[in-house]
Amino acid sequence: MGALSRVPALWLDVTRTLTRIGRGPPTGIDRVERQYLKTCLSSGADRFLCRTTRGYLLLGARGGQWLLDLAEGRQPLGRADLLSRVSFRGARPRHRAEAGLRALAIDRCMRGGLHRLVGRQGAEAATYLNTGHSNLSSEVLSVFGAGRACAVMVHDLIPITHPDLVARTQPANFAGRIARVRHHATHVIANSRATKSALTRHWADAEGRPPITVAPLGVEPIKPIDVTRDPRHFVMLGTIEPRKNHAMMVDVWEDLATQYPADRMPQLHIIGKPGWGAEALMTRLDLHALRGKAIHLHGALSDAEVHAHLARASALLFPSIAEGYGFPPLEAALAGATPICADLAVFRETLGDCGVYVNNPTAYHWKETITQLIDGKWSVPDLTKVKCPTWQEHFEIVAEAVISRDVRGRS
Repeated sequence: MGALSRVPALWLDVTRTLTRIGRGPPTGIDRVERQYLKTCLSSGADRFLCRTTRGYLLLGARGGQWLLDLAEGRQPLGRADLLSRVSFRGARPRHRAEAGLRALAIDRCMRGGLHRLVGRQGAEAATYLNTGHSNLSSEVLSVFGAGRACAVMVHDLIPITHPDLVARTQPANFAGRIARVRHHATHVIANSRATKSALTRHWADAEGRPPITVAPLGVEPIKPIDVTRDPRHFVMLGTIEPRKNHAMMVDVWEDLATQYPADRMPQLHIIGKPGWGAEALMTRLDLHALRGKAIHLHGALSDAEVHAHLARASALLFPSIAEGYGFPPLEAALAGATPICADLAVFRETLGDCGVYVNNPTAYHWKETITQLIDGKWSVPDLTKVKCPTWQEHFEIVAEAVISRDVRGRS
């Protein structure tokens, strides 16, 4: 039944999956929590906790499956219930989802009542697992960290290490979450060695730190597509936000336009929806001379459409300033598109020799790298050698870490 079936009395937190209903294609962290939900359901786990605007819901297998189907588009949203309508939020997708989940919940409570809910469920030996950076409140973590196993996955520390690249309130809020994880969690799962290193540095002066286990995230195989690869087809993939460095790549394309005639001009395909801090760039692109000619905005696309682009692409351009893991470069390599990345430790860790690294974050150096690729001046890496972890391998590491340590043992 899978590695997670060995984890005793598993309670998976699915708050992030609920809060992301109606907000478009999943982010990397969204995908991780959904994969856990899917795997828990197939492994026989039947306790799923989520925080709602009115308190907490505890779901069984039926409620967990309903939420997964809703998140993946197989279940339509129903009508809001009375609780949602009296709060004047009934039209919002999340609150309509909450209405459906309330009808399926096997237990529920208001804020402040979680310890009584856990007691009613006889969950003295429960293993709480949070993989979504959500619901990391003092109430939740103190309830499950008191003599039980409380495992939390940390995906990155970007709001702390790069506060200028996130919304104004995020650094303080996120620092509070990480401090509560340090204080209450019995196990921490890091998605990469780079994330573990960042977390270890952040906690360097703290006492009572939980042990940190590195469990690289699984990457789904990509079915080959029989199309001709276009040497002028380049892709940027991910939410459009300052951290991803789209504005710098637009500068690169403006420089390339002075170098190549229109019939030889490389084509930049930007896939992803605008996120925080994207307003200035989107305004710039609205009337850009290259828009629709050499720079193409596709918005958020389905997995099949993304894979079709990667199958045609010469390269994925990933000049991100900071990452905790980064699925797109690995997926590009699996699809046969050369990942050209900023020279970050995490990409060296996950891609090894299957990536091309630009160790200077200026438009000039990126333009030179792209030009050399187009003009055939360097050989592309052998992408058949890329080694991507599987989800089964990931879950084996997590299960072993959670069940092999005394929940009271903290470094």
